[in-house]
Amino acid sequence: MSSSQDQTTLETPHLSATVLQHGHHFTSLVAHGSEPDAPATDALGGFADLDAYHNSVTRAFNNCIVGRYANRLPAGESTFHSGAKIQLGGAAGVCLHGGDSGLDTLPWIPIARADSSLFSQHDPAHPIPPPAADPDEPVKESSVLHRLISPGGADGFPCSLECECLTVLYAPEGGKGVKTEVEGGKKARSLGKIKVVMRAKIRDDGDEAIAHGTPVNLTVHWGFRLDDGQDENILNHHLYLDSDKLVALDDKALATGAIDHLEKGNGYDFYSHGREGPHRKIGDRYPEGGIDVNYLLNLPRAASPPEGEPLLPTQPQAILTAPASINSSSTGHPRRLQLRFTSTAPSVQMYTAPGWDTNGPARKAVHGGPSAEQVAETYKSADRAEKAKSAGLGYAGDGMVFLEFQHPVGAVTHTVGDHLKEGETTELGRWLKDRAEQRQLDLSEGKGGKSWEVNTLIRDGQVYENWTEIEVVEVDE
Repeated sequence: MSSSQDQTTLETPHLSATVLQHGHHFTSLVAHGSEPDAPATDALGGFADLDAYHNSVTRAFNNCIVGRYANRLPAGESTFHSGAKIQLGGAAGVCLHGGDSGLDTLPWIPIARADSSLFSQHDPAHPIPPPAADPDEPVKESSVLHRLISPGGADGFPCSLECECLTVLYAPEGGKGVKTEVEGGKKARSLGKIKVVMRAKIRDDGDEAIAHGTPVNLTVHWGFRLDDGQDENILNHHLYLDSDKLVALDDKALATGAIDHLEKGNGYDFYSHGREGPHRKIGDRYPEGGIDVNYLLNLPRAASPPEGEPLLPTQPQAILTAPASINSSSTGHPRRLQLRFTSTAPSVQMYTAPGWDTNGPARKAVHGGPSAEQVAETYKSADRAEKAKSAGLGYAGDGMVFLEFQHPVGAVTHTVGDHLKEGETTELGRWLKDRAEQRQLDLSEGKGGKSWEVNTLIRDGQVYENWTEIEVVEVDE
């Protein structure tokens, strides 16, 4: 099982995060306010007992990296135009989040940057900061790098896959955060950013399957809660998503290859209120049965990348804001925590966990769960079945909002699946290709190419990458 020694803690003046090796679970993301009286808020839902993150207790997909292929694929055998073949298990014809083991049930090992094969020490996108001139000055950046090797054949996927994840906390300039302005002209302070960069490549181990490639679609399956557990659920949180389209799903929640265009006022519409807001409450016009859908993200409408660089989002693609706070600052103004998401991924899965009940694993203390002393007394001696349940101390239904940035559900099936005839395309496949071309990506299949940005099938010599950055902001009302 796990202990605090299996976690890595990252800290900057206003943010801290902890990462558990098992499954690369993020067990906390704590925002410390810009003023001395500001209470700390843990923005991630999670468990009181670290053992509950283990799949031997419960496989909750709570803030872990999932893969090799996030979301849903058809169970059974599938073949692709390259000759690649997968043989996936799964109940009721569906393989969820990579299969029985996935990447969330395995240990991710911390490594030094010098030992990385996917993040060089001179990586221009993620340089190693120079040592501080003054050892007493506040930390500006804190990071950790983890690695996992997934052998060929794992969960029915071909080729040995090397995965690395770089997690970085960035501090804002200034001791009290950077003054900024958010949508609606509201004054705010940035408390810093967390950036998670996942990369993967096929290992050259002589396997014949290497020539055909392998599907890869990684994401962080993290669930957010910005109110310190004051409400029963997240329905009073506010959300904006830069998306007016969904991946069309069948009755098993598998992609059909079509796209559903959202109408204004639809229960899944978090777009038509506009970026400037006010943003919609999640609970307004809330669909019966909750939310578990895949949004296709828009690209910037009027932007051009630097010479030779791909187009990246210039504004947050998702904005999550806490309910009106009962806490006031020394200025007398109530505060609201806000998370501002930017990602290279073309879609985001939103899930509100409507089926949860409070008898699941006990939630963390800062969200109303048992204290560390109670955990030590009650749970450390409990068996695995007891750790997986609690008497009303778990999160209730709709207790978190998960925002998982990834490639669209079933992308590989509907771009290069063998059921597609030569030259045949799907609406989803055309959308992915158009988006990649708008980003001015090199879509070749050779070394250095990014053909996987369209079809999620990485080839020998290519490097898969998916990153998400969250700016944590304190908004004055």
